[in-house]
Amino acid sequence: MRAIAEADVERAIAALLRHLRHNEWFIGEHWPVNEPHVRSMIADVGACFRPGDAVRLLDVGCFNGYIAFLFAELGYRVTGADIYESDDARALFAAARMEFVPCNFNDARPFSRFARASFDVVILAQVIEHVLNHPLGLMRDLADVMRPGGMLILTTPNPATAMTAVRALSGRSLLWGTPEFIDRPKIDGGVVISAGEIHYREYTREELGRLLRATGFDVEGARYVGLGSSLSQSVVKRWLKRTPGVKRLTATRLLGSNHYVVARRGREAPLR
Repeated sequence: MRAIAEADVERAIAALLRHLRHNEWFIGEHWPVNEPHVRSMIADVGACFRPGDAVRLLDVGCFNGYIAFLFAELGYRVTGADIYESDDARALFAAARMEFVPCNFNDARPFSRFARASFDVVILAQVIEHVLNHPLGLMRDLADVMRPGGMLILTTPNPATAMTAVRALSGRSLLWGTPEFIDRPKIDGGVVISAGEIHYREYTREELGRLLRATGFDVEGARYVGLGSSLSQSVVKRWLKRTPGVKRLTATRLLGSNHYVVARRGREAPLR
């Protein structure tokens, strides 16, 4: 049974695109590439938690606030967390009356300002690959602020693809942001920096499962997914990505560019 009507989803997306119509990069590149993942998140959350102020959702690494905004428009009580708040994020959070909390995910306890068992849903989209200091510690701290039975949706790049093998064989960098990794210090003033331009680590499905189990989560579903099409891509490439055959291929490990994992916070407290 669908908890969120399709018309409400379309209304929320239209409101988002209207608010960000000035941002050509977001409208033409970022949103169409990530739209399939975000629609899956809305469907998965809506199937388990009906919208309402009683359902608290935390968007970890909320970027410009676009995912948080969509869930707020659909009726959830949303908090966003990131290292800094951009102008677009500030405007979206104000428009949807959401809470923004600054967090450095490389801190020892990045979510310590939140009360234990505060959130029913956590979105961790394209974040874990940017964590340098202690990914296990971050996930333990995150589990601590989730209610037992709460839902976690995690997306992150899949490194075990055919394209990774091609890059390795051709002598190219395997991780996004390698030049920045080489050039930039990782500690500033005794604090580990948060660098969104750098992928410090990408994870296989087995590694993600181990990380989640070790921090008190039960994996309910894990799959490989491809990206959507941006306007800068050729018409042929955009058409191919929409065909059923290509969609089936991008759902495989060798051609799926990202992991999409749904997990539940276990009833037992995570070990520290």
